[in-house]
Amino acid sequence: MKPGNCQFENQMKNTIILHLDVNSYFATMEQQANPQLRGRPIGVAGKGPGERTVIAGASMEAKKFGLYSGISTWEAKRLCPSLIIVPANYDRYIFTSRRIFAALERFSPTVDIFSIDEAWLDLTYLNDRGGWAEAIKLAEEMKLLIRHQIGEWVTCSIGISYGKILAKLASEMVKPDGLTVIRPEDFPKIALITPVEDICGIGHRLTPRLNQLGIRTVAELGRASPIQLITVFGQYRGQWLNRIGNGQDDGLVHSWRGLSQEKSVGHSYTVPKDLTAEEDVWRILLWLSERVGARLRLRGLLGRTVSVYLRFDDRTGWGQRLTEPEYLNDGGAIFHSGKRLLERLAESKPVRLIAITVSDLVRQTELTRPLLPERQRLDRLIKAVDQVNHRYGQLVIFPAQLAPIKSRLFNLPDGRSGRHYAPTN
Repeated sequence: MKPGNCQFENQMKNTIILHLDVNSYFATMEQQANPQLRGRPIGVAGKGPGERTVIAGASMEAKKFGLYSGISTWEAKRLCPSLIIVPANYDRYIFTSRRIFAALERFSPTVDIFSIDEAWLDLTYLNDRGGWAEAIKLAEEMKLLIRHQIGEWVTCSIGISYGKILAKLASEMVKPDGLTVIRPEDFPKIALITPVEDICGIGHRLTPRLNQLGIRTVAELGRASPIQLITVFGQYRGQWLNRIGNGQDDGLVHSWRGLSQEKSVGHSYTVPKDLTAEEDVWRILLWLSERVGARLRLRGLLGRTVSVYLRFDDRTGWGQRLTEPEYLNDGGAIFHSGKRLLERLAESKPVRLIAITVSDLVRQTELTRPLLPERQRLDRLIKAVDQVNHRYGQLVIFPAQLAPIKSRLFNLPDGRSGRHYAPTN
């Protein structure tokens, strides 16, 4: 660690951050719910046995055979013929995750959720009560509380350090049921033996580029020229790599309670002329679905319940809702759910208003990342479209089905406000 940054050295002395990671979360939840699965290699999959899918989570017993998230079920069975495939129960995982995070708030008011099974806690207040020793004591109490409240089969690995990245690194060092501490004076020794890819934020794309520069350990990253790192990786990334390589972990913990959480996200539209053609209703529904999806993604949310409401020319209304098995925030998927609802409409009358809403919301951090390659490609495509539309305006890139009405969308009046541009609510 390079000396000379007095401000950061003071921060290191005064900051205590804990990272908690529930071991093999999905698989452990299934083993906790079904004692017959305990001690046996299981793989949690998105679909049931016999269906084409991938492993979303593997038990500690299965990981010994080389199983990992994202591997196909047939490859998993090849590596571990005794593997038991269990369909995922995401409602159980989300419900239990919320219980765990609520329990963690007994130890700190500042709980920063990283994913469905990981969180940071700010324990800096312990400096007045024993510091690092008291933090270790609290970590042991957390382990006991989780086993008592969630289940005796549930274990977690905990890391304690003076920054978020190093606390997470510490939690990864001993699994399962580990407890590791990285104090400021411990960093130089840890850096010598830690590969750069073990640092959260240095992924599979960054690692080969660092390796090409002769940088394979965190210690080597700290000794690298800051100018070289900035030249190769850019100002922001290069400076961050230089700081973390020298143990300067300045990430702040933010309480998830400070983040607003909507109950639902929806759009409605009153058309200037009643719609009689089914295709026109579908096109407006698609446009509204795309807007809802964009808002969900902007807020980092997904939903599972889709509701559609129509108001007719005679002032009567009709509404239906359905709950999908999986969470979604893709406008196309929202539209297809809405279209299925419209197919339930028994009578056809001129439509005056169309509305679609997504509810039963969760944060993206509460769900595992998509594992199927085609879903990952779709997510990258949607992200790229969002970036273009956010920069240049709505519907710069849009579904082809909207082409017949695209030129009119920005001139259609909003029936509630009289504004002459596409409504945002």
